[in-house]
Parts: sequence; structure tokens; C-alpha cells
Amino acid sequence: MNQKIVNLTTIVGLHKLINEKVFTFYNYTIEREERPDHVAFNYYDDVRYAWLVLATNNILDPYWEWPLEGKAFYDWLKKKYGSVSVADSTIMLCEHNTKNITVSADSLADNMTGNDDAGSYTEISAHEYWGKIMENRRHIKLLPKSLLGIVDRQLLKLG
Repeated sequence: MNQKIVNLTTIVGLHKLINEKVFTFYNYTIEREERPDHVAFNYYDDVRYAWLVLATNNILDPYWEWPLEGKAFYDWLKKKYGSVSVADSTIMLCEHNTKNITVSADSLADNMTGNDDAGSYTEISAHEYWGKIMENRRHIKLLPKSLLGIVDRQLLKLG
């Protein structure tokens, strides 16, 4: 069976172009349950550009670095912390209520100022922390589809 695949070593050259900001990007918000192949189809009209969606966002592991949600997120939390209730009770960070200060729960006492006390901070559980991480992962960048020809030509040169 003959199957055409992307030579992943050429992505290094593409990353160099991306990191040098040769391209402008389109901001994209991943919809619920949307996978890289869905994004590629919905934006580029071609699922074969799923690799480009991942490469543009420096995603090497599409399972763990793509936003998890619903059952997959809760299964991940259970695997990482043993249960959702443990994730709820594990304090990761403390955010100051009025100042732009975030500290680890362990170092909160060391970072108190004369006017602050522990009541000036809100605790952020592991569940909340990872929920925010997953939400942030929904915001990605895409190369405009008008540049697909340039990308394809660059890959031919790099390969």
C-alpha cells in the first residue's frame, strides 16, 4: 500500500521560518471537541494540513498538548491526581485578590507584605489550574490559507 506522509524532519525548517516571524498568523479558537484534522478541514479545506496546525503551534504530542475537555479531561485529572476530589483539594497557586501577584501555595508565607495576609489571596486548585491551561490551549494561531502555496514550496525545498 502506497501512502504519502509528511517528512517530519522538514518541520524544523518550517519552525525556523515561523519563529523568525516570516508569516503573519490568523488567531483561531478551537471549538469544543474539535481535533487538529477538524481545524485543518474547517480552515484549510484539507485534513492533510492537520500537521501544519500542530507544527505552527509547536505541538509535538496532539493528545496531551491539545486541549482536553469533558470526559477526557476528567480521566486525565483522575490519572494525574488519583481522583477529581484530590485535584479539587490540591492547591497549586495563590492569586492576590487586588494585585497582579501569583505565588505557589508553599511560598505564600514568604511573599507576604506588611498589608497582606493569607486572606488577601485566593487559592487555585489543581482542577482550576489545569482547567485554565486547557482553556488557554484552545487559542491557537494558524497560517493564513493564502500562504499554503509558500509552505508547500518551502517544504519541497527543505525535503
